[in-house]
Amino acid sequence: MSAARHKNSLSFSLGAERSHPVSKKGQGFERVVAEVVKAMDPWATVRQGKWVVGADGRREMDVLVSGTADGQRRTVLIECKDFHPRRTGPVGIGYVDALESKRRDVRVDVALMCSNVGFTADAIRKAKRVGIGLIAVMRKGDKRIRFLVPEELYTRRIKVENLTIGLCRGDSPIQLDRAPFAAIFYEGNPIGNWVIRRVILLLGANPIVKGSYTATHRLTTPLMLEVPAGPASVDEIAYHFRISGGWFAQKVTFDASAGLYDWLRRRVRLAPGPSQFHINNVDVNAGDPIGRPPDHVLSETTDVRDGEMTFRLLAVDGLEPREPVPEIDRFVRPEDLEIVIKNIPNDAYTSSHT
Repeated sequence: MSAARHKNSLSFSLGAERSHPVSKKGQGFERVVAEVVKAMDPWATVRQGKWVVGADGRREMDVLVSGTADGQRRTVLIECKDFHPRRTGPVGIGYVDALESKRRDVRVDVALMCSNVGFTADAIRKAKRVGIGLIAVMRKGDKRIRFLVPEELYTRRIKVENLTIGLCRGDSPIQLDRAPFAAIFYEGNPIGNWVIRRVILLLGANPIVKGSYTATHRLTTPLMLEVPAGPASVDEIAYHFRISGGWFAQKVTFDASAGLYDWLRRRVRLAPGPSQFHINNVDVNAGDPIGRPPDHVLSETTDVRDGEMTFRLLAVDGLEPREPVPEIDRFVRPEDLEIVIKNIPNDAYTSSHT
């Protein structure tokens, strides 16, 4: 919750604060939300089930968080909705409208709504427009959280074809005569093992499912390699490959030892210290074929904030990691070690099976 964790966190009241004298449905869910938020930021002051007097009278605050962030006092109001996925469905736009009104009435800095069964499309659009956060809490084994976070997970299944290596010294290519990866060595280790690792890193960092790609690695100092024709000094290593494949969607649930799920950004944030995150009922070889995932999936590699966690599942055919991997990275120019591809054509994100 809080962007910084300082020992000088402050708590303060909004108007005239009073305890709610009567228990109400959903208090157990409010309490576990308060406990998870406290675990996320131990220096914050977290209060649950309080009433304050705003401009239009007494208003209930499900969970109120107060503390400091970047040296400034901040208050966060969390409205809790313990809904049922079948009986009530996800939280609708009317609840976001009500929270927007309450936020103005009690003058908090940030307003969040917490639901483990999700939100309607209208509610999500409205929350984005007015700056209200939508979250879920995760605390494995806690019965007060009746439902795990449901999500649709998108996986890629890719086949790598025609992976080749190119070596150069200056402007002159080294003749390899179609030598296999295992026949080119640096300090006794096959250089092909390093190339395979680089390809795996590249595929993991870019949500591509088809196309042809070439990567060139210029060396800061020439390296002496062993090729079938004998020793060869090189100052550039390149590789080229082609992929085909597609996207698949499947229903899963998320859980964690303690953490938050951001419904707007589709991101996970775990509590400090030892934490575990779980994806339940997932199978990388399962799912329904789709042409293309939502935009938030395609932006996962570039749109990750400090403290967030993103995840993706990828099955690769035709590329088997091999050991040992020669230490080539330290000789490569830093800019050539970048694994995020620039200017990817739009078609590269679309399944081959469409």
